[in-house]
Parts: sequence; structure tokens; C-alpha cells
Amino acid sequence: MNKNTKIYLSPPNIDHSEIENVVQALKSGWISPFGSYTIDFTNKLSKYFKKNILLTNSGTSSIHLALKVTEIKEGDYVLCSNFTFAATAFPILYEKAIPVFIGSEKETWNMSPEFLHSAIEDLNRKGIKPKVLIIAHIYGMPAQLDKIIDICKDNNIIIIEDAAEALGSFYYNKPLGSMGNYGIISFNGNKIITTSQGGALILPNKKSYIYAEKLAFQAKEKVDYYKHNELGYNYSTSNILAALGSAQFDKLEKKVKRRRLIFDYYLSNLEKRFTIDYQKELNHSFSNRWLSSFIFPTSLNKKIKSLLDKNNIESRFLWNPLNNHKVFKNFSYYGDSFFENRLFKNGLCLPSGDNLNDEDLNKIITIIDKNI
Repeated sequence: MNKNTKIYLSPPNIDHSEIENVVQALKSGWISPFGSYTIDFTNKLSKYFKKNILLTNSGTSSIHLALKVTEIKEGDYVLCSNFTFAATAFPILYEKAIPVFIGSEKETWNMSPEFLHSAIEDLNRKGIKPKVLIIAHIYGMPAQLDKIIDICKDNNIIIIEDAAEALGSFYYNKPLGSMGNYGIISFNGNKIITTSQGGALILPNKKSYIYAEKLAFQAKEKVDYYKHNELGYNYSTSNILAALGSAQFDKLEKKVKRRRLIFDYYLSNLEKRFTIDYQKELNHSFSNRWLSSFIFPTSLNKKIKSLLDKNNIESRFLWNPLNNHKVFKNFSYYGDSFFENRLFKNGLCLPSGDNLNDEDLNKIITIIDKNI
């Protein structure tokens, strides 16, 4: 291995099968949102989730479409994970709805059922009835969905699962993204399955699928001329990107197995040196360990990141809680800011791509051991 070769955080892992699919898609002439690979990839995902699947151009657009299908309107309240990437919440603002941010539990770093229950009770006392909840499964770790689903059922709240990072993760042997009313997946360049950009919306029935598909294709009415009765969006994907996804999906189980082994390698080595914390797999949970993420003693994460940067190794701080961002500063938050800020200030994601070999992993740990 060239010592100057950069080790990336979560790079795409492309081999001959992806290349062959893309070449075939190009040769077919179908480079539009329709083609044999959009059909094939959709069918594979539908079989996996046992639900209707709409391929899209991103996880963000999938969340937006889910909100449109639930008929979210200006002024409606939407409960949302606070410890996540901003794309989880941006579509709420697209519709001029009002996000309410819910803090994390200490075990999984996902939305706390206790904070969720407290938030709903407080909002109800104020005469506010939240309509939708968007819950993100952070770094591929399942949230406590059984408790959260029960709370939402009791309060007539629709659940959108943001499983952008969680393809290949399971809860009670069910794939994440399939247990809420709606679910979304991301196929961005750094995800466990990638189409360079792209996503999927997981829908409960054909009626919701037909409406979401219409909106994603510019809300064109089914007549033989251009007619639009409502606002539409350009949220479709392409046959070329689906060709990548179809080939990648066949390797999902292998990719998950490798990422879990990478996490175990880091954990066994780091625990020998440091007092660390990490996301716990609770009963009935199975995580794809998309990114191997750890909490280090105060400020040590910055030292490790700087050290890895100097050695051409990419790492990343954990998510900055959404209630810290200027764009979300005027919205309510229910949770433990101290804990979530500790995740942000002391946490670090280490390289986790399934194409990392044992030599790469040994290099990373050796650099940390010798210099920290």
C-alpha cells in the first residue's frame, strides 16, 4: 500500500458488476428515469422492504415527498430528531411547517422515547397537536421503535423513518425504514449502498405511491398534453444510477458484515487505551454500523482528528445537534443539551468503508497508539 494513499471515511466500493451494469444502461439508450435497471432496483427494494418503493434523486427529496403525501401544511407541527444531519429537518421548513426537536437517549444516541412523550404532553397542554414525527436512525443504529410507535399511535401521529444511514439494519428482524408509516433511504456517495446520489421513498400502499410518483415527476396530469393542477418537483432518478444501485444491492449483506467487523476491530483496540463510549445495540436491534463512531475523553477527539488529517486519513466529528444551528434557532427543543453537545464535542467517526483492508485498519490504530 502506498503510504501516501488517502484513507477516506466511507468511500464508494465499485467493482466490475457496477461498471458492467452502467455500460449496459448506456448501450441500451435508456438514461432517463425509466429503464430496465430502475425496474430491477425497485423490485429488489420492494421485495426487501415488502412495501411500495419510489426511487428518487436523494434522501432529502424522499422526506419532502413523504411530508407532501401526509398533507403537511403551513403551520403544522412536526416532531423531529435533534441529533442528526440537517437534511432530516429541512423539508419541514420547505412546507413552512414548524419543527419541534426531540433529544437523544444515551444508549443509542437516537430519539429518546421519554423526551418524545414529554414533548407531546407539553404541546398538548398548549393546544398543539403534532401531526408527523420524523425519526432518524443515526449511523445505522436502530432507535427504540417499539416505544416510539406506541407513543405515536396513542397520539395519532404519522411516523416517517429517516433510515438514510440505516440500510441493512434491523429491529425485531424488520428492516429499518419499513416500520413507520413511511420510510426513506439515501444512496448518497458515502452510504453503504451508493448510486452517487439518490434515494428511495418507502410507501405503505399503491395510492400513496401513485401520488408521490406524480409529485416527483413535476405533477404532470395523465393527459396527452402538459397539464399541471398542483406544484410538482423534479425528484426522479435515472436508469444509469439505478444500474449502480442494482449491482450494489446484491452485496449489501457482505458490506454490512464488513462494517460490523471494522467497528469491532476499533472497539477492541480503543478500549485498551481509552475510556470510550459508543452506540449500544439494544435487544432486538441489529446495526449496519455504517460509521464507526466513538466518544473520547474531553478534547481527545480533536487531537486524534488532527493526527489522522496529518497522515492523510479522513475522519469526522459527530453531528452538531440541530437546535445549535442558526437556521433552527427559533424552534422548540425537548431533551438533554448537555449530553447531545457532549456527543458533538467529544465524538469522532473513524474510517468505516467496507473496502478498508486489515492493513488500513492496523495503520489507523498504530498511528493513534504511537502518538496519543
